[in-house]
Amino acid sequence: MQNLVNHILAYLEYLESVFQRNITIHEFQKITSPYLAQFLPYRVHSNPYCIYLKSHPEIWDDCIINQQKLFSLLENGPFWGVCHCGVTEYVYPLKQSLPEEKVIGFISVSGYRTCTETTAGKLRHICEKYDLNYESVHSLFKMHLSADLPDTTLLDTLLYPLSSMLETLYQKECLLYGESPAQAQDADYVLNHILIFIEKNFHRQISIEDICAAFHCSRSYVSHTFKSSTGCNFREYINLLRIEEAKKLLVNTSFSITEISMKTGFSNSNYFSLVFQRMNGISPKEYRKKYT
Repeated sequence: MQNLVNHILAYLEYLESVFQRNITIHEFQKITSPYLAQFLPYRVHSNPYCIYLKSHPEIWDDCIINQQKLFSLLENGPFWGVCHCGVTEYVYPLKQSLPEEKVIGFISVSGYRTCTETTAGKLRHICEKYDLNYESVHSLFKMHLSADLPDTTLLDTLLYPLSSMLETLYQKECLLYGESPAQAQDADYVLNHILIFIEKNFHRQISIEDICAAFHCSRSYVSHTFKSSTGCNFREYINLLRIEEAKKLLVNTSFSITEISMKTGFSNSNYFSLVFQRMNGISPKEYRKKYT
């Protein structure tokens, strides 16, 4: 199984180099969860425009709600769309074939912009709804989103192997774990909602007790479900998310190391630097110098 995961990750890295845009995987069923640490860079859009908007929790809430609304549209195949924040993206469905065909998630190629009245209206709407400065949002929109949309035929050709590998991974997991559909659905439902909660709140000081309170589960249940499904314990996963976010901020912003440590939820900059060094082999300062 790990060999297949390695091929998927290598292909994702290749696609990133081809498109120079954001490739993300969004799951309605468990696909990459047992290998969560390895797939972290491909779970959330990383362009500075999206990072800025998702620093507002209410906007992130709407992102998650709108992803669920895609479910019925994905039945009809891949399509170009514009998200509620005005980002143009290509959405490619992930489906299982057996025992019956159904949508289990989608791949998004994002980071593009189109200059239409619809897009302009969405920008004005989010600025009014969330009390944001339109000039600042529009400036980030133009600066960090590309107006050059890739050819749709090329996208379909390149995304088909990725979708096939992910669907194969899903089928292998179903055979390996031997869960009944009802049991798998219940476990996935809890896990997915826990992951969403963490992704929305990792920049704050949150604990496993917060998860238990939010989902009315015992500590032992959350710990077991999390570890068995992701291969990480709760704290390890939190730090993985924080460090991935820190990498984006180091490369795409001029925030100081102290500011980045605060924005990503670390209690102090020394601990942030220690964790960063341990996970990446270099300090935050060295990472910024190397990749900017």
